[in-house]
This record gives sequence, structure tokens and C-alpha cells, in this order.
Amino acid sequence: MTYHYLENWSWVDSIYFSVVTLTTVGFGDFAPKTDGGKIFTIFYIIIGIGIILSFINTLYEHYRDMRK
Repeated sequence: MTYHYLENWSWVDSIYFSVVTLTTVGFGDFAPKTDGGKIFTIFYIIIGIGIILSFINTLYEHYRDMRK
């Protein structure tokens, strides 16, 4: 994970932050401190939310087409 290298977080903390960020829970217990980590987080959120929404849309279309 990128946070492991940019922020020197443990692997578990890096995965935890990634999941909490993309699920928009955002507890606030972890936050990037480096400029690289902050910039990466901006793109990670924009791209990640886009991928999740695309996946949800694909599931919706699949089940909508099955009902027809």
C-alpha cells in the first residue's frame, strides 16, 4: 500500500485507513501528514469513489436487465 511507504504506517494501519476513507466513514484517527500522502489521498478518493459507483451501477444494470 502506498500509505505504508509515504506515511511509514504499518500495513494494517494502511489498509484500515484505505477502507475507512473509501467507505466515507472517516473516523479521523489517521490522517496523512506528508505532502505526498495528502496528494495521493486526493486522487485515491476521487478514483476510488468513481470505481465504487461504477461497480454499483453495473450491478444495478445487471439486475434491472434480469427483471425484463
